[in-house]
Amino acid sequence: MTPEPKSLHSTQIQERVRLVAMLLALTTGVLLIGHLWEQALTRETMASAGRGVVFILLALGLMGTRRLSVALTALLCSTTVLGLLSVGRTISLADWLQVLMLILCVGLLFTPNNGHGESLEGDASLH
Repeated sequence: MTPEPKSLHSTQIQERVRLVAMLLALTTGVLLIGHLWEQALTRETMASAGRGVVFILLALGLMGTRRLSVALTALLCSTTVLGLLSVGRTISLADWLQVLMLILCVGLLFTPNNGHGESLEGDASLH
């Protein structure tokens, strides 16, 4: 009763989607930190720059194979999507990138595991 091995094509697609999500997270982080030079230093701009640092750290995690960084990226992006529903807010490029990242990460979370380091048996053999 072993699960069917996934095709190499679907695994490559998942890896490329994860790479695109990583590049989007890195770009979003740089954009959010870059706003420090465009706007006056307030609590909101400092909080935005802090979110940028978190996005850069999540981009490092997205280079791996675990799902935790994908879930955390989707969670962080979902807070922005809720903020887009407010009436008087202007939508920036970073907001659109976060919406796209949310769609990609949720899609990755709903796909079956690819087996690269996801099972405990593979980790136990390393010890």
